[in-house]
Amino acid sequence: MKRIGLGLLVIVLLAGCGDKPATPAATQATPAAGTATRAAEPQQQAAPSPTDRRCADPDLNDKQVAFPGTGGFLTGLLLGTGRTVLVLAPQASADACSWLSWARQQAAAGYRVLALDFAGEGRSQRGTGSKASADVLSAVAYARTLNVERVVLVGASRGGTAVLVAAADASPPVTAVVSLSAPDTYAGESAAAAAPRITVPVLYVAATGESAFAAAAQTMYDATTDPRRRIALVPGSLHGTSLLTITAAGTVEATKAVTDFLTQVAS
Repeated sequence: MKRIGLGLLVIVLLAGCGDKPATPAATQATPAAGTATRAAEPQQQAAPSPTDRRCADPDLNDKQVAFPGTGGFLTGLLLGTGRTVLVLAPQASADACSWLSWARQQAAAGYRVLALDFAGEGRSQRGTGSKASADVLSAVAYARTLNVERVVLVGASRGGTAVLVAAADASPPVTAVVSLSAPDTYAGESAAAAAPRITVPVLYVAATGESAFAAAAQTMYDATTDPRRRIALVPGSLHGTSLLTITAAGTVEATKAVTDFLTQVAS
């Protein structure tokens, strides 16, 4: 009888455990695939569990952050301590790690840098029906909690499309936006339609060797009405992040254009 009573007690205790609320993701280990989390709660600011040697670099263990997105938590890398934050949106088939070398340069130059993982990529949760521009706006909302004075959006390729749409929709407005090789439309979002609504300084950069992207940059530049807009069509055929991270034709011109633009808008 004692064994039967003890067995019933164990069953009751186990049943009771199933009724406890989930621990917020900010304080628990990374959940298994398919496990629901509460990471979208406003108080979450740190990555649920840093990925050891993310981007093959153990120094990034304490640089990983998470913040609420439209369909769950989004993640990224946060470097630097400046009063201007650069929100970096990656191109297709890339995540926050693709920005790392340039992000470190900008952190050393005095900027705070938030390199974003889009929903379902990197360490971010996949959100149902989420849009890239909405992910950028979620990153902007998080960046504004960091006691910074200015928020500048920088996007590569599809990330360029996303930051242009986000810049047109952000309220309050961001400080400025940089587009690297952005297509005029991507995944149902139209940077071409957003361009006339952008009311902050914007820089369009593309390589002339990529004629379709150079043409898109020119078309969007022409459609942008803010008098502070700029365009830099550089030689070569580098695309997106490569314009700033690979030494080849066009790198010097693209880097100078972006550096000069950031110096102007962030001063």
